[in-house]
Amino acid sequence: MDTKPSMTLRFLETHGVFTLDEFMTGVDPGVSERTRETNLRNAVKRGQARRLTRGLYASNLGGFRDQTPNVLVVASKAAPDAVLAYHTALEAHGVAHTPARAIYFLSSKMVSSFAVGGYRFRRVTARVSRPSTPATTADVTEVRAGDVLVAVTTRERTLVDCLARLDLAGGLEELLRSVGSFSTMSSGQVARYTASLGSPTLVARAGWLLDTMSADWLSDPAPLQEMRLSLGRGTYWLQRRRPGIEYEFISAWRLYIPAGLPYRGWLHG
Repeated sequence: MDTKPSMTLRFLETHGVFTLDEFMTGVDPGVSERTRETNLRNAVKRGQARRLTRGLYASNLGGFRDQTPNVLVVASKAAPDAVLAYHTALEAHGVAHTPARAIYFLSSKMVSSFAVGGYRFRRVTARVSRPSTPATTADVTEVRAGDVLVAVTTRERTLVDCLARLDLAGGLEELLRSVGSFSTMSSGQVARYTASLGSPTLVARAGWLLDTMSADWLSDPAPLQEMRLSLGRGTYWLQRRRPGIEYEFISAWRLYIPAGLPYRGWLHG
């Protein structure tokens, strides 16, 4: 006859990464909650499972033994509302030029940074939208990570978010080399999302990039025209201005970019 601990082992053999709640509902509900928690703690003590951070575990049995768990799945389960973002979203979409050891996810919950297998997981607060044009669930999609579907920012939101935080995108070159691998990009969705953030700088940055990649991404020109008209007479910068660097002015977007930037080669390389 099966013992209660054996049900814990069966769970661990089929769940590579799991939350405490998933474990508690995934084993025999006829066993008391205290017993289920004790069985999991004992599995950790025996090295059959690993505690990754508060409420999050990885199996160390069967095919999962001595393996670094899928970092995208880990991040997706780090909070109930976790959404992969920034460079991690580029990786989830399969376009990141260079793998990264920093893993980013959005969450409204307070989640402390933690490390797993040489990867550092960091929760980032989502950018605030203007109440008049809020970001929607349309800005989040799902992609497959192994056998699991994980929530990730859409390619359009990923593009804009990375332009807003180049430090979380791996830098400008990494971002351009990565997004150049996208086959399509909706200019309408980019225009809507940038408008929701209320930042002319992001409108200029995203509009310039959409314009540059219009032939590759088959961008609808109408949203681009709307983005241009929303800029007013200000001037904007592709990245933070640095002393000693010369800049080139892109008049169509009133945008300064570093002079001599081989962005076309990065995008199409």
